Amino acid sequence: MSLIAMRMIIPMIVAAALVCSGAKPVSATMQKTLRFGYLDHPGSALFLIAAAKEYFREEGLQVELIRYSESARGLSALETGVIDVGAFTTSDSLRAIADGKGFRIIAGGGTQLSANPLTELDDALQAETDSRGIIVLIPPSWPNAEKGTIIQLTAAIIKAYRTQQQSQTRDSKHTAAVHFDPNPDYWRLERIWRSLGLQDSTMKRDFLASHVYEEIYCDALDRMLLGPIDSILQQLFSKAVCTPNCCPASAAKL
Repeated sequence: MSLIAMRMIIPMIVAAALVCSGAKPVSATMQKTLRFGYLDHPGSALFLIAAAKEYFREEGLQVELIRYSESARGLSALETGVIDVGAFTTSDSLRAIADGKGFRIIAGGGTQLSANPLTELDDALQAETDSRGIIVLIPPSWPNAEKGTIIQLTAAIIKAYRTQQQSQTRDSKHTAAVHFDPNPDYWRLERIWRSLGLQDSTMKRDFLASHVYEEIYCDALDRMLLGPIDSILQQLFSKAVCTPNCCPASAAKL
């Protein structure tokens, strides 16, 4: 999808998402409304698609989308409890974690592609580009008893990714201006973390790892694999770095 097409479709997705977020629950089992803060950024399209296509509802969630013009304000809102979940730039989020905010990363979003053809060949340039992408965070105060809720939330984002990829395949004559990936991808985050010089000498070696909850993504992917499996889900599964026995229910299917 071209950048022009992206700019045309995002306002329509936003409008549909706002309608969805204001609708009444479709089931008595619907959980409390989750306040999802997101950045006004092309990489946020997955969350808007999840709302517009009612994937949050399919997962039994009532989600209110709250847009922020800058990551700093959104991260402050996440820290103070104004929102329950946040999707903001990778660099700002990692700097907040380095400053001791305690946020936990549960999923990824989108990253605008660099116009520099050498980016993919230069680790420093790639890390700089990736640092401007979007990641999804929850506060450290999130109750352990509600782990299922963030798994459902992440599953909705994976569904949105599949829809986006299917749409891109149908419209293959356009080149995507944004690379989407719902995987939090610890090793990619670790490269960005190092490039930003955030590993203080007083920090434990696994400091960043303790803030990246890839098992949430793996559990959410596992939910998806219980249904029909397509090439997009197979690709996500092949790239997932899960802990042992993280996705046992569906691994045999692949």
